[in-house]
Amino acid sequence: MNRETSKVWREDFDRDGFVIVERVLSPDQVAELVEATQTCYSTRGEGVLERGGEVYGVRDLLRRAPAIRRLADSPELRQIVAPILGCGAFVVRGLFFDKTVSTNWNLPWHQDLTIAVRARHDAPGFGPWTLKAGISHVHAPADLLSRMVTLRLHLDDCGPESGPLRVLPESHTAGKLDAGAVAAWAARTGETAVDCLVPAGGAVVMRPLLLHASASGVTARHRRVVHLEYAAEPLPDGLEWHEHAVVER
Repeated sequence: MNRETSKVWREDFDRDGFVIVERVLSPDQVAELVEATQTCYSTRGEGVLERGGEVYGVRDLLRRAPAIRRLADSPELRQIVAPILGCGAFVVRGLFFDKTVSTNWNLPWHQDLTIAVRARHDAPGFGPWTLKAGISHVHAPADLLSRMVTLRLHLDDCGPESGPLRVLPESHTAGKLDAGAVAAWAARTGETAVDCLVPAGGAVVMRPLLLHASASGVTARHRRVVHLEYAAEPLPDGLEWHEHAVVER
């Protein structure tokens, strides 16, 4: 990615709260990630999500897949994350999703409000709490979420039939929304919704507060996504990120 290309997508990202960046990963890197996620399948247990005996998701991905932890600090991802969050940014969570006909799902309009932490410490503005795969998760304040960024790396071509991510541009500027406000925003701006159609090796870069949804897939092909979340600051009041790997220059 050259500097001019980066400048153009950064302007779109700042305005819309998301951008699609193509050709982030090479075919060899994609193949390595496919192998790394398949290895996770062989170590079934807490954090590996199954439906009808078929794996469709993995939590705690950075611990389970060292290749993906290394990827999070690779030059290909640093050149995307660092201009947004600064050279001190670090990955704080990794997830994996695989949408197929037999492991299908759809999601209504929502925001990503939850972060993963090492242990529960009650703090102003944080809550409610949940426990997922033995890891403490908590809803974070809007100002913290607004200073985070998510990379969704696609390991397969994602077309209209794949149940792609749908987003509402500029909705990240509205802060945290309750269910009624989400419905009102979607009703008012639904015609602006964008389907994120991404080639294998490409990425959706987005703010967690951006309203997004997805429909069920209608194809037998995989829609595999490595989901990485980044931040650039410590948590307050004794809270610690579950993961902390620095993204350097």
